[in-house]
Amino acid sequence: MKDYKNLFFKILKNGGLFLILIVFTFYFVFRGMDLNTVVNTISKTNAFYLLIGALCMCIFLLCEASNFRRNLTALGYKTSLKQCINYSVQGFFFSSITPSASGGQPMQAYQMYKDDIKISHSTLVLFVEFIFFQTVTIMYAIIGFATQYSLLNGKINSLMILFILGIVFNFAVLVAFILVLFHSEKVKKLLNIVVRFLKFCKFKKADMIKEKVDSIIDDYKECAMYIVKNKGIMFKTFIIKCVQIFAIHSVPYWIYRSFGFNEYSIFMFVGVQAVLFISVSALPLPGSVGASESGFLILFKLLFPASVLNEAMLLSRGVSFYLFVFLCGIFILVKYASDTRAKRLAKLQAAKEAAEKKVYKKRVVQQI
Repeated sequence: MKDYKNLFFKILKNGGLFLILIVFTFYFVFRGMDLNTVVNTISKTNAFYLLIGALCMCIFLLCEASNFRRNLTALGYKTSLKQCINYSVQGFFFSSITPSASGGQPMQAYQMYKDDIKISHSTLVLFVEFIFFQTVTIMYAIIGFATQYSLLNGKINSLMILFILGIVFNFAVLVAFILVLFHSEKVKKLLNIVVRFLKFCKFKKADMIKEKVDSIIDDYKECAMYIVKNKGIMFKTFIIKCVQIFAIHSVPYWIYRSFGFNEYSIFMFVGVQAVLFISVSALPLPGSVGASESGFLILFKLLFPASVLNEAMLLSRGVSFYLFVFLCGIFILVKYASDTRAKRLAKLQAAKEAAEKKVYKKRVVQQI
């Protein structure tokens, strides 16, 4: 029960910041616009393509669940698809409402722990998922920028710095993790140099930092061995991750089609969305709220007519983000209620059985 109280307070705290950012974002985007016109424009869209966009988001969550199940099965766990969907939903929701997506993986690890999965194994599975997410995200962004260079060149100067920072930041994180995985001894030597420098600067917690980092590096050795020994599983994980990222990046295209346009291909939209995603990924904002909307208006003005650009942004972010944050939140609340009820029934059943045993023992004693 204590864990769920912490969960509630975390939702309340981060959800407050999240809602404030949403209010400010949409106030500045839609101020001065006639809301009746916005509603009228959206009402004329083709619901079929909006549903395809929503289906792409379902594919996004299912792909991650599939990767979880595959890797957990390889580690000897018999997890159901339902359990793995829960991990995926928890990750999406808490990543969305916490700065820098910091709350997603800890909550996923906690849910796995509740399902009797060792912390070392849940950490390994989440680490593999993170490595491939970073790899595919960077890959899509670079390919997107390269293939759409003629479209983007000279027209997104305001986002170019963020794009470069996003690539550098995500690539640096990926390289750091790969070095820790496969060149741990070299990383430890580098760490020793850093610690000596910190001691020279009379930093008191230098040794404590070294112990913690050494412990983390040792834990990741098991992950490195797992990756090397399961190359086939790693390849499948990579392919599914490519499908997953393509699905979420394709949502703007389906919004485009819902307005009745078909001039540009899905690959153009995926490429531009990949550039946008990496550009705002390094910003410490819950769900990149504000940055993603502003970036959409800058980048997708190259593909959407100005007359529907704001409405397109609202629908695209609505389908790919806000709708599924809401649905995942409902899922978590329902699961919380279900788990609480199951615990209460289990306690009542245990109390009933204990009472019956007590009565039985009393009867036995009386008979003797």
